Amino acid sequence: MFTIVFFFVGLSFGGFSAGLIGGFIGYLIDQWRASRRMRRFAEQQSERQYYTSEGQFEDEILVLISYVATADKNKLRQSELDYCKQFFQQNFPHANLSEMLLKFKGYLDAPNLDSLCQVACENIRKFATVHEKIAIIQALFGFVKSDGSANTLELSAVQRISDNCGLNRSTFEALKSLYFNFSYSGYSYDYGSRSAGEDNYGGGRRFETSSGPSLDECYRILEVSSDVSNDELKKAYRVAAMKHHPDKVSHLGEDVRKQAEEKFAKVNEAYEKIKASRGVK
Repeated sequence: MFTIVFFFVGLSFGGFSAGLIGGFIGYLIDQWRASRRMRRFAEQQSERQYYTSEGQFEDEILVLISYVATADKNKLRQSELDYCKQFFQQNFPHANLSEMLLKFKGYLDAPNLDSLCQVACENIRKFATVHEKIAIIQALFGFVKSDGSANTLELSAVQRISDNCGLNRSTFEALKSLYFNFSYSGYSYDYGSRSAGEDNYGGGRRFETSSGPSLDECYRILEVSSDVSNDELKKAYRVAAMKHHPDKVSHLGEDVRKQAEEKFAKVNEAYEKIKASRGVK
């Protein structure tokens, strides 16, 4: 539009050469306006919810939890089953719990679970917002942590899901730090068998959670290195706070929102701890 207008304005006041100059200026303005419209459209698309029905979220989260639950080839523990029951009740209050547990058992025993997981991840990668992806990974970490420790086979399964859903690795590591606050220097091994209701734990190496995040973990939570400037740190905090804002996932259920609120608080805690270490107010 501005290309034509500026061409005729230039033509009127300075002849054909001025018209060409005016038209070029108008072309640049049109390109800038088009670019701004594209950015606005992209921002609107990124905020659009993928999950518009309970059934859609229900089926995919059941598949993904089943995939993680079978990663260590052991039976479901009672604590893990209790987590699933609470998660289902909190996020799908109108669903029949018995029917959901039957569906869950069906996925656990499904011979094509890998394929079902791959399809779910592909849909999430293409259509879900970053906030919805984070909420899903948080729900899976909640399952992994439900017995009080983190089995590395299950964590590897969550990482594969995260990668396939399109979350970058730094975001995954930040989420893992928010959930487990790993110290990495101390881990134990336990190769005992596992079944529902038993206290022994098997399936490979196990990490124990620490009492709180170290300073390095605080930087990992904000997805920055320790040598960033204070201005870069502030920007990283704002991005992290927006990623974990509970309002962005309230449509996914009460338990998902509650988990987001807890992680949102931990992001703030990490930021405050880093600021204190730097003497920043």
